[in-house]
Amino acid sequence: MKPIYLKIKVRGMVIFLSFVFVLLSAFPAQATNKVKDLENKTDELESELSDLNQELKTLEKDLKEISSQVKKTSTELQQTRELLAIAIGKEEAQHESMMLRIKYMYENGNMSMVEMLLSSTCIADFVSRAEYIIQINNYDRKLLKEFSETREQVAEQEAKLQAHQKQLDSLQAELDKKEIALESKISNTSSYLSTYKAELEKAKQESTKPIKPIIPASDSSNNSSGSSSGNTGASHTATDIELLAALIECEAGSTDYEGMLAVGSVVVNRMNHSKYPNTLRGVVYQSGQFTPAHNGKIDKVLERGVKASCVQAATDALAGKNNVGSCLSFRAASSGKPGTIIGGNVFF
Repeated sequence: MKPIYLKIKVRGMVIFLSFVFVLLSAFPAQATNKVKDLENKTDELESELSDLNQELKTLEKDLKEISSQVKKTSTELQQTRELLAIAIGKEEAQHESMMLRIKYMYENGNMSMVEMLLSSTCIADFVSRAEYIIQINNYDRKLLKEFSETREQVAEQEAKLQAHQKQLDSLQAELDKKEIALESKISNTSSYLSTYKAELEKAKQESTKPIKPIIPASDSSNNSSGSSSGNTGASHTATDIELLAALIECEAGSTDYEGMLAVGSVVVNRMNHSKYPNTLRGVVYQSGQFTPAHNGKIDKVLERGVKASCVQAATDALAGKNNVGSCLSFRAASSGKPGTIIGGNVFF
């Protein structure tokens, strides 16, 4: 009997040690994968941020050039308007001068133009006087035509400059809007990058910590935060952003961005409150709190992939964006609970 007992005991020890070996090798692998995923995401965000900054530099250069063109065109337009005013004045003055000369020539005393011609002493004198009158008339008409043409040219130039200035103003307004949108995108990307870098640093630190072989990671989290056994499956390898995003999708995935951010804000408020666990995982899996954390719904969302809108809301909430103030709880708006209603839930 003793040999059989010893065999059973040895086999039991072998099985137990095998289990411990698998457990020890599994968790470092998970930690390594988590670090690698975060490093990839961080690299992607850094590359995207670099591209966005380069695009912003190019845009700022274009804006500077457009601003210079607007200033130059405005100066040219002002000068052209001054020239137009001068041209109009000259044209009016020449027209008035010609009219006065004609009036003088035809109404000089009692002698009419015909009488002046008929009073010629000879044919040569008659022809000379007629040519003189014609020369004066042609000179007046020539000057008037030149002034009129100059005025038309200046007016045409003014119209072209006005149209050009309008195009430049429109282009500048469009570039200004693009610059604002680009700066906002850079700010959001920088925020995401900072959050992922913090997650990466945390994951690296966790990957270097010694692992207790007998106590699985889920049980350790439960002991420190009072969570239940619902923290299983895909949630083990999820980052804080992914885990919060999954909870947001479960609780407010059908609402708008504000409704999603509100749920994330409550979770962050709890992390910062003395009555709740100080870790995101601890808050999410705290016993008796969020139903999706204990019925497997979060794991299902993580396995198929979280909605991008929920990831953004989670990232913004972890970065400090808050639209619920100090609220620590929420219910369905249909519950009749007093509070602030956002996206189908009431927050209090």
